[in-house]
Amino acid sequence: MKVLIVHPHMSFYGGAETVVINLAKELKRMGVENSVLTLSISDEVKSLCGGVDIITPQKRLEPKLHNSSFAGSMGRLITEIRMLRRLIIECAPYYDVINIHNFPATWAAAFTGHKNIVWMCNEPPDMWNKEGSSMLLRVIREIGYHIDRFIVRRTVQRLCVADELNGERIGGRYGMGFDITSYGIEYDKFSEGDGRGIIEKYGLQNKFIITQVGTITPQKNQMESVKAVKELKNKIPNIILLLAGPGNNDYEKNIRNYIRENKMDEHIFFLGHLSKNEIADIYCASNVALFPVKTQGGWLAPFEAICASVPVIVSETMGAASLIKRERLGIVTQNYADAVFDIYKNPSAYCEKTIDSREWVKKNLTWANFAKRNLQIFEDVIKNRGGKE
Repeated sequence: MKVLIVHPHMSFYGGAETVVINLAKELKRMGVENSVLTLSISDEVKSLCGGVDIITPQKRLEPKLHNSSFAGSMGRLITEIRMLRRLIIECAPYYDVINIHNFPATWAAAFTGHKNIVWMCNEPPDMWNKEGSSMLLRVIREIGYHIDRFIVRRTVQRLCVADELNGERIGGRYGMGFDITSYGIEYDKFSEGDGRGIIEKYGLQNKFIITQVGTITPQKNQMESVKAVKELKNKIPNIILLLAGPGNNDYEKNIRNYIRENKMDEHIFFLGHLSKNEIADIYCASNVALFPVKTQGGWLAPFEAICASVPVIVSETMGAASLIKRERLGIVTQNYADAVFDIYKNPSAYCEKTIDSREWVKKNLTWANFAKRNLQIFEDVIKNRGGKE
């Protein structure tokens, strides 16, 4: 069997890129030939691929996260779909299964004619889903939603998700059954962090440290973490919030303005994009990891924090919440300030509980298990479809 893994861009080592690279590596260890097809890859990500076969166009299309206009966004989307489609068509005859990841890989693969398509839905596409968007954009988004549903239902053979909550949400959106393939966690990396350098660098001695890791976007909802600190700063005078992740967008500007208006500058640190090793160190220095994520992304981060023996608090709406709640790995709530304060008052009890949570993650959330489950699905698709297209 040969598997073509398709992910639009690998410009930084985020959650989706972690999934793609570890899946490719584990499949290779199991003797399954595979390649990763992408429009761009950064030197940072390439250095972590470790023997993974990477396919890129001769002229790479670098990612552009923020377009200033709807026309620019549409033009960019069409270009990405065309380039991905062209690459997939060139490669598809040599592969038995196409394993697509983030949008617009779903649309690009749909227009290739390949029949053995498995979608690892890390997050559903929500094009131009901006707060306060105009009526025109809302109408266009609704049309895009129905087009997306039509395309996926007619071209994707199996839909994979990481947990039950996302399964119900995404399966309901597309009117399809789903397979649960929970991701693995890089346990060794995140369990061996050293927080001393972080504490010294930012002068965090004797501070109560809350950390949120993730790209600074409305979906990751960092504003709620900031508001929780505002509510708690009189109860916990030494409270600090570390926001680790790329930003430099309008949402980050709004957060910075809010911090300034409420005189909270001494309580909030923006750390920008960091390596996984640096993030492991930050978790090691933290008292709480907070993730008020809305509905998209951020799945890996709470479990990575658990590996570092950090108590985690997650929203009720994020995909990881169902697994965290079921296995009692952390706190699932919408009242973030109260949850943080409870951990502050009872550190020993939460520390003891987190040790059990860490062992559960180590045992159950492995990349080997993730790859084995995906391989079973790939084999089923080939068997049911009668082989390579």
